[in-house]
Amino acid sequence: MCAQKKTRGPTSADESEKQAARKLRPKGYKSSNGLRNFSIHLFDKSDAAILAKLAEERAAFPAFSLAGPENVAQLDPETVAKWYLAQALQSPTVPSFTAPKPEAIPGAFKSLGTETVPLTGTRTVKFRQTLGQIPVYGSLVTVELDRANNLVSLNSSIGDLEGVGCVAKIAAADAVKAVEKYPGFQKQLSNIVPQLMYYFDKGASKWRLVFFLEDVPIASEEPRDQTKPAPQYMDYVVDADTGEVVAQLPRTSSMAATLEHAIDGRKQSRPIKVEISGAIRILQDTSVNVQTFDFGFDDPAVNSERLPGKVIDRPPAPWPPSAVSAHANAVVVAEFLRNVLGRNNIDNKGGPINSSINCVVSAESPDKKQWCNSLWSPDKKVAVFGQRLDDDGSLMSRSVNLDVVGHEIFHGVTASTARLEYAGESGALNESYSDIFGVVISNFDNPNTRTWNWKLGEGLNPEGKPDRDMEDPTRFGQPAHMQDFVQLSLKDDWGGVHTNSGIHNKAAFHILTSVDSAGELIFKPKEVAAMFYAALTQHLSRTSQFSDSRRYAINSALSLFGTLPPGQLAAKVNAIKKSFSAVGISE
Repeated sequence: MCAQKKTRGPTSADESEKQAARKLRPKGYKSSNGLRNFSIHLFDKSDAAILAKLAEERAAFPAFSLAGPENVAQLDPETVAKWYLAQALQSPTVPSFTAPKPEAIPGAFKSLGTETVPLTGTRTVKFRQTLGQIPVYGSLVTVELDRANNLVSLNSSIGDLEGVGCVAKIAAADAVKAVEKYPGFQKQLSNIVPQLMYYFDKGASKWRLVFFLEDVPIASEEPRDQTKPAPQYMDYVVDADTGEVVAQLPRTSSMAATLEHAIDGRKQSRPIKVEISGAIRILQDTSVNVQTFDFGFDDPAVNSERLPGKVIDRPPAPWPPSAVSAHANAVVVAEFLRNVLGRNNIDNKGGPINSSINCVVSAESPDKKQWCNSLWSPDKKVAVFGQRLDDDGSLMSRSVNLDVVGHEIFHGVTASTARLEYAGESGALNESYSDIFGVVISNFDNPNTRTWNWKLGEGLNPEGKPDRDMEDPTRFGQPAHMQDFVQLSLKDDWGGVHTNSGIHNKAAFHILTSVDSAGELIFKPKEVAAMFYAALTQHLSRTSQFSDSRRYAINSALSLFGTLPPGQLAAKVNAIKKSFSAVGISE
């Protein structure tokens, strides 16, 4: 009773209607993450016939016909978005957009809420696919509306789960025991509640009914490979039929008031805001809810419960330079989020942006002081920064580089929006988006992208070697084209998250430096930032691939620039397509 069949809308449509619909077939394809993708956009000329046909059919669609076109604009966006979604699923005009047949397993799309996107002036309503009230991992449907509730775009990633059971054969407690016995890490499972989900197993290339254990704290690894960083949190996937652990997915992303002036780790004077409490000054900027802490060279991998660390306060003594860097740079990122992207901090609710300096993963340190890495802790929601020995014998924090601070904080943005899986191609996309925004933020004051510094983490590793170079990823061992994509196991950099990110980075470099026939830059930095931000926060989901990023970058550009003259819009969209195609990322 649990197998599903696909439906392509009303069965009453005659053959001529079906043939006409096939001529209007929209963009859609099945990705390697098991999800079938679909996309239409109001400002994409190739979708004009589809949208016109849908608008024509809308008059006969019960919900719209009862409300009347004059009343649609007055309704709440979530209600109208549900109608657009239901109509598209039932319409023979869009045969590429299908859902499992309700008679087999009751299927639905659960609303994840409405969000206003200031950059585009539109509102998005997101839905997650469920079957029998069980969510489909990685699924996402985004319906974009204008201020009058007219359909702007519909983008989806949904699964065809034929032949998958809907009843677990093991208990949730058995899934916890399976994870507890799984080798590799010591796990803290006392407060973890397994959730039933449908999950696409890439290794077996099939969907499974699983128990999903999210954000499991990791104590240590046995035996510990001291050459590789360990995560602080893992997600575990347990087959609900067999009790087999089919995947372990890392959740820790690594890398790398009064106004005062203080010296930072680069020996530069920086303006910082601090809180005054009696005679004590605290390194906290309440205007943007940024605070910096000292972890006292403790180990965030072993003692994560102690994060973010000790409050940094001063009587008359100078502020620690590394703390000044972390604090001032985090404020720059917070202001970028607010002023450029219209986002109210990491969680978009004004929540704290916390940083911890003087952190050391002991197993990766030569002397219990140096740790040439940085990471984002998804549970404690704090950016964690290590340090290295400088030429003068002092310790230089990785927080001295604005691109590194931007990189780690954007892992927080990703974790609170798309939540891109930190493994394989999705993990490389996760890393790339942090790299893109780290570089954009650190170069943002320079409108000429042709003269940008494209190196990340420059000067922070031994001998001053950067972490990566977006202009030429091959300089530091990264591929720059899909034909050189490196297939690695999860034991090797979680499937190459820091390796293959160079391919997507190179595409972003091409976009940012694209020029027209007159040699003028096609994009302003703010435009590219807005495009990638909208793609990340509104359309990408847990298992999205590079090709999904291409598709949603184009759709976000259509929403952002759709009111431009046709020639200007076409130039921007073509530049995006050419940039992705140049590195072998296609649909």
